[in-house]
Amino acid sequence: MAVTWFCRAASHGDSTAIGSLGYAYDVGLGTQRNVEQAIRWYRRAAKLGDAAAASNLATVYRDAGKPRLAFQWWTRSAGMGNGDAVVDVGYCYQYGLGTRKDVAGAQRMFRRAIASRDISQYGREEAMYHLAVHFIDEGQLRLALPLLKRACADDDFPEAKSLLKQIKTQSTCVPCRCKRHIKKALRGHATCRLHPRYMIWLPKVARCL
Repeated sequence: MAVTWFCRAASHGDSTAIGSLGYAYDVGLGTQRNVEQAIRWYRRAAKLGDAAAASNLATVYRDAGKPRLAFQWWTRSAGMGNGDAVVDVGYCYQYGLGTRKDVAGAQRMFRRAIASRDISQYGREEAMYHLAVHFIDEGQLRLALPLLKRACADDDFPEAKSLLKQIKTQSTCVPCRCKRHIKKALRGHATCRLHPRYMIWLPKVARCL
């Protein structure tokens, strides 16, 4: 029934309904899953300025093993003001996923995400974490420490908590370089020493929840 009403609203040009149809087809919610239809509706919503649709389209391409297209759509979503997409762009720059590696660009994106007013707390904490990892790579533990404390302030970010403990005990820092909100067996992660059996773009995997 929801899909029926989304279709009616979409026929009148409602960008939210159009993006919602893309999501419905993307994950098979209320209708049969159809990636081609999802891409069609996401593109249409993005053209109308729906930043979430542009970001969701990026995840479709990420899951399809097309990192360049994923990066392009995250960049477009970030340009629309989506702070969570800014984190994705920064992560791509940090590890050269779908674009040329640009450490300075990654740092700028993470700082921008942290300061964004249009970002989830989850995304803000992830930006803090990956910026902290950048500082650890640069040997600047003093700059990484406060970011990690903020990232795990509500005790729901085990990777940040583990890294903070490593710094405090002066042990060798081995950060997890995986993306926070994607299962380790899914595409979209950078190479990580803590999870060596997972590659950057794994074939034949399930959709990201």
